[in-house]
Amino acid sequence: MEPISLDNLIAYQKAVLFAEKTIKLTRYSGLRDHGWICDQIRRAALSVPSNLAEGYERRCGKDTSRFYRISLGSCAEVRAQLKVAIVSELVHAHEVESTINDATEVIRLISGVLRAREKATN
Repeated sequence: MEPISLDNLIAYQKAVLFAEKTIKLTRYSGLRDHGWICDQIRRAALSVPSNLAEGYERRCGKDTSRFYRISLGSCAEVRAQLKVAIVSELVHAHEVESTINDATEVIRLISGVLRAREKATN
């Protein structure tokens, strides 16, 4: 059921682009003046593709799914942190809206991978 390589997994491809975009956002938006939240957002964003990669390479049912779920949680964490940054007036909504939308898409894709894995094992 696994794709031939991790690079073929669309969720992983989008997660890498999401992490890149998020890191750039923390460097070039109003967030750059708030190092403490930038560090937290960057770590969570980097965790998304990293945990997908680790889970993929484990190639063990429960272990793989566990890392995919961690990735899912990290993506939700970035989305929540960006929303908090907006309401805390650390950044303007228009600066992060696209990244929040990307997080939602990555969450949807990872959730789909998890559903497919569960269906394949049942």
